[in-house]
Amino acid sequence: MKIDVITLFPDWFSLSLKQSLIGKALEKRLFEIRIIDLRDYANDRHRTVDDAPFGGGGGMVLKLEPLDNCLKALGYGGGGKSGSGRIILTSAAGRTFNQARAIEYSLQDRLTIICGHYLGVDERLCDLYDVEELSIGDYVLTGGEPAAAVIIDAVVRLIPQTLGNFESALGDSYMEQIVGTPCYTRPAEFKNLKAPTELLSGDHEAIRKYRRKEALRKCLRNRPDLLSRAELSEDEIEFINSLRKQER
Repeated sequence: MKIDVITLFPDWFSLSLKQSLIGKALEKRLFEIRIIDLRDYANDRHRTVDDAPFGGGGGMVLKLEPLDNCLKALGYGGGGKSGSGRIILTSAAGRTFNQARAIEYSLQDRLTIICGHYLGVDERLCDLYDVEELSIGDYVLTGGEPAAAVIIDAVVRLIPQTLGNFESALGDSYMEQIVGTPCYTRPAEFKNLKAPTELLSGDHEAIRKYRRKEALRKCLRNRPDLLSRAELSEDEIEFINSLRKQER
């Protein structure tokens, strides 16, 4: 996979991409990444990439010309919708980035991520190119670089060989539209708090059932909105209903 990141602050990524499993995956060349300074594609000697919004008001808007120049240089055609790869714009107004999209993007050969800034990007960019606006949450950041890093991390970890044990990715939170199960490790008892006996039993079926039930319990507590989209058995629906009755 090849990833291009278009940003106003290329140095932001100099350390973050070298950390943890993502850094190791980059060393192994499991993916390629190019950090592109949008100012290199400005049309004036001052390398201007923003301007005041039409209609007035505070804030600035990323200009269309530098973005168009940059995307054309990356092979996305002469201002048209043609070109290989997916173009992502980090935006507080975008659709929510989730695990399903991370899986989808991990299967692509190429991603181009534009780090949004200021009030946003000239809307005509979305008329010229197939741009997918993505948000990582219902809040506003000072810039799109942290959001781009989140997307890259979520996508790259799904590339085969990035994780030492890919089974851990298959058991991630949200893979089945619910959050992950609570986890425990040694010691089995700490300050009179014991790890669940089911996890220590060696009975694989008992462990599976325990983990599923506790994941449902945690999902109901922290993200009940997810349960309406999850595929649940009749027994699991009955279990959730019993938990709801206990809370009343």
